[in-house]
Amino acid sequence: MAVNNVVHVNECGLPLNAIEWLVKHHQSKAQERGQMIRDLQLKQGSFVVDAGCGPGLWTPLLAQAIGANGNILGIDISTEALVTAQRRSSDTWYSHYVQYKRAALERLPIDYGEADLIFSANVSQYLPDPVATFASMAPYLKQGGRIAIKDIDFGEMHFHGIDAGLQARVFQARERWEWDRIQQGYAYEDSWVGSKLAGYLRAAGFKDVEEKTYRIERRFPLVPNFRFYLQGIAEWFVCEGAPYLSREDMNAWLHCFQSGTCNVMDQEDFMSEETEYVVIGHWDVSRPRYYSDMHIDNARLNHLDS
Repeated sequence: MAVNNVVHVNECGLPLNAIEWLVKHHQSKAQERGQMIRDLQLKQGSFVVDAGCGPGLWTPLLAQAIGANGNILGIDISTEALVTAQRRSSDTWYSHYVQYKRAALERLPIDYGEADLIFSANVSQYLPDPVATFASMAPYLKQGGRIAIKDIDFGEMHFHGIDAGLQARVFQARERWEWDRIQQGYAYEDSWVGSKLAGYLRAAGFKDVEEKTYRIERRFPLVPNFRFYLQGIAEWFVCEGAPYLSREDMNAWLHCFQSGTCNVMDQEDFMSEETEYVVIGHWDVSRPRYYSDMHIDNARLNHLDS
């Protein structure tokens, strides 16, 4: 998802939701992301909502999975991202059955009971109340429809070739800052959300929740797109002044990724490891009532008023 008016940027001034960074990040993990969509085993002719579609990077993968008789609706709150998505899909083989609309996740521009799948990638980390948001999306699914949430968890990230103590201090400082940063006027963010998603979907009332993990490893020499991705991530860890990290550790961390002579990414023993989560929940309209149903009821009222 591309988020409007994001406050934080990395040390080079690049927001981690900037379209250029999103595109190169996506391309650097094309193999794993293609497998994520294949593992959803979408039926031909399905109607898929890409909730928080950003610049439409997942559209080709979804389109290939559902075929020419399917339909995709991409929604996002960023006009810039939607314009980019529309431009990327124009003159493609799937352009005639893809639409993009500006909308919030809690108020999708479709009828209730219409979607076969709601797919949402790298959005949940920005949701202050993910249970409420997921519960609000549920009524838009058909009976037996599914929601698939894909996101990161930096508790699973590790860089070989960097001092383990330094890594631990950098990661712990960032995690602590994410608990406090909203009180300082920054947007909500939880970059450790991946391992929490299954619990969020169950709390939102989804049944038969499945969690799949995808291990992503890259070794020296790195392809340019993945190097660009890691550069942004490394700088992001110490953005916003890194208030819980010492100045010495910040400088040491940035030196690892910015040095022209001893950049860690140029070392033959360098390896990057991380895990991405895809969590799937099934929707049953006849299920017992949940506390989270208040969010669904509120969503219905808002939908009728719109």
